[in-house]
Amino acid sequence: MNFAENQKQEKMNKTGLLFRYSVLFSGIFIITGCSSTNNNTDTKREISVKTTTAYASPASFSNDYVGVTEEESSALLSFPVQGKIERLFVSEGQQVSEGEVLAELSSENLQSTYQAARASLSQAEDAMKRLQMLYDNQSLPEMKYVEAQSKLEQAQAMEQVARKNLEESRLKAPFSGVIGTKSVEEGENILPNQPIFSLLKTNTVKIKIAVPENEIAKIHTGGNATVTVAALGGRSYQGKITDKGVVANPVSHTYEAKITLANPDRALMPGMVCRVQLHAGDTASSIILPNNVIQINSEGEQFVWGVEGGKAAIRFVKTGVLTDKGVTIESGLNAGDTVIVEGQQKVSEGMKVNIL
Repeated sequence: MNFAENQKQEKMNKTGLLFRYSVLFSGIFIITGCSSTNNNTDTKREISVKTTTAYASPASFSNDYVGVTEEESSALLSFPVQGKIERLFVSEGQQVSEGEVLAELSSENLQSTYQAARASLSQAEDAMKRLQMLYDNQSLPEMKYVEAQSKLEQAQAMEQVARKNLEESRLKAPFSGVIGTKSVEEGENILPNQPIFSLLKTNTVKIKIAVPENEIAKIHTGGNATVTVAALGGRSYQGKITDKGVVANPVSHTYEAKITLANPDRALMPGMVCRVQLHAGDTASSIILPNNVIQINSEGEQFVWGVEGGKAAIRFVKTGVLTDKGVTIESGLNAGDTVIVEGQQKVSEGMKVNIL
């Protein structure tokens, strides 16, 4: 290859190299230009959101609890004497009236004891009448008269005991109610004061609930309650809070409260599980927000998204009790602040927002 041809080849190589560099720099410029355009777009992009204005309002405290039905009162019924059960007139779950005979002991021995005591009393009374005449005529020593009088009093006491035991061989209901449990069978020998039946008073009943310690201060006696019983087809009752415990359960840290309900048809029975909604009246005025507005970050802090100067701003808050209108805000917001209620999942700190 001669000198002219070498010069020509060298010139062509330089031209190709310049072309490749120009293409590379053009690509870099295009990429840089695109990146700059995207950054400007992100800065100017707006997120459409819906907001509400925080305001203070009184709210009715209302919480749901699981309750268990209890009888108003109960009594264990027993015979004061020993004997053999001759007859049982009632069974578990049966409604009974005050004074109704529930069970009866075999009374043969008691009847014999009473008759013997009655005979002794008659004898003592007859002897006292004859001695009284002698005593009045001053023909009887004082000691003999006192002795006869003592025997008469003893006979009277024995007759009263025997008569009472005979009467108490029939077990009667001390009040109207329902038989809860039956502990014996006919023919069984029983001891004095051995439980025979439990009698439950259910004209009114009490619903027992467990209230967490952070909610017990909101509950007061006299407050209204709605009780719904699934076992009765969702039937609802209205009652009042009548008992409020002051000692916490050491394990669950809950306090016991009770609601009293009228039960005229005795449909509510002990042990029934029910849903209890307490209405503790209006609380002090506070800011209330919908539950879904409250968010929690990775550190467990609660926050909401507010709007300041047209931009999203995070506001850390402390929530209070749950009410019928939403959750109360104890700190972190002031009345009049703007809070994002829809679209808050799309915003970040300082992002421009368009309020719909």
